[in-house]
Amino acid sequence: MMRAEEVQSNIEPAFPSFAKSLVRSHVGSCFWMGLPGMFCKTHLPRKDSTIILEDESGHQFHVKYYADRTGLSAGWRLFCTAHNLLEGDVLVFQLVEPTKFKVYIIRANDLTELDGALGLLNLDAHTKESDADDAEIGTMTPKSTKKKRPKSLPLAVVQKNNKRSGLQRLACNLGQPAEQSETDSQEVGSEVLEGFKLSMPIFQFKDITSYENFNILVNGFLIDSVLSEDARAKYYKLCCSQNSFLHEKIIQHLNFNLIVGTISETVNIADAIRTCKLTTSREEFDNWDKTLKAFELLGMNVGFLQTRLHRLVNLAFESEGAAEARRYIEAKSERAQMKNEIRNLEAKLAELKDACKTFGVEIKGLQPTAETFELRFDEEVQAPW
Repeated sequence: MMRAEEVQSNIEPAFPSFAKSLVRSHVGSCFWMGLPGMFCKTHLPRKDSTIILEDESGHQFHVKYYADRTGLSAGWRLFCTAHNLLEGDVLVFQLVEPTKFKVYIIRANDLTELDGALGLLNLDAHTKESDADDAEIGTMTPKSTKKKRPKSLPLAVVQKNNKRSGLQRLACNLGQPAEQSETDSQEVGSEVLEGFKLSMPIFQFKDITSYENFNILVNGFLIDSVLSEDARAKYYKLCCSQNSFLHEKIIQHLNFNLIVGTISETVNIADAIRTCKLTTSREEFDNWDKTLKAFELLGMNVGFLQTRLHRLVNLAFESEGAAEARRYIEAKSERAQMKNEIRNLEAKLAELKDACKTFGVEIKGLQPTAETFELRFDEEVQAPW
């Protein structure tokens, strides 16, 4: 990231930029590139669009940008394979047009591509120094405007001037305050745990003043982007009811998908409890209880849901009058079904009566002709041989 800082500090400041260190989910597995959330909200389209990625050589790649998840997917894999990107490499994205990024690649263990990237940047200070050198050695005519390619700063100098921690540098690389860098969208899949931790300190729920500044952090990682907005809003209300993050004491270093699934299912069970009826089966209540017990073992604060669940089970199945109340509701339901069947039978009876009337009219019209014909037929039958 220090070399990425060198690139960022020397590119045209008029164009916004950010740096991204590649993890496994970027270059393998799901091939998903999550972009900084605040950067996307500020500079990128608010609906799904096609983004152009242009490398140092001018080659362009079209990729799909998903606005609601602030990330790149379709077409990103081709860009990765074309440039042989590996885990640990760092990319500097410079937004040169509304939907076009200039991308500079810094290899994890190779300075060559960094030098190439810096050589393509328009660095005023280095250009002036190069012009002076050219004039001294007579390689440039008085009217010539050709400039010597600037050289990158020595890595030792960069390292000396960049002693801040990696997490502090991350916020600076994004060109945002540290608190804004917290909104970076996260990668889909368990590989997200291999990425950067957020530079913000662990905060308490009491610091949350509204839904707008509510973020779900697990082991220092932001997981808001992989939850639906509806689930996130409902989880916020559950946390508010207990004045704490329900996952605050969850076991450390659990699988990422397990954590997300646990939070989502907690919200689902809370919804189910809110909408259950006296007719809800005992089996459903038992299934919710077993799931909540498992979540409690993982460290989730779901005791209040279990307490409510046990009270409802007691009311619905074990308290005095519970059986009569349930039978009352069942009887009402059965009566409604019987009434519905009666209506169906009445409709069928009316249909049969109409059909009967139709046949009666038809019979009355055909009767004279049919009787005459029948007499003629009988006469023929009885005629002598």
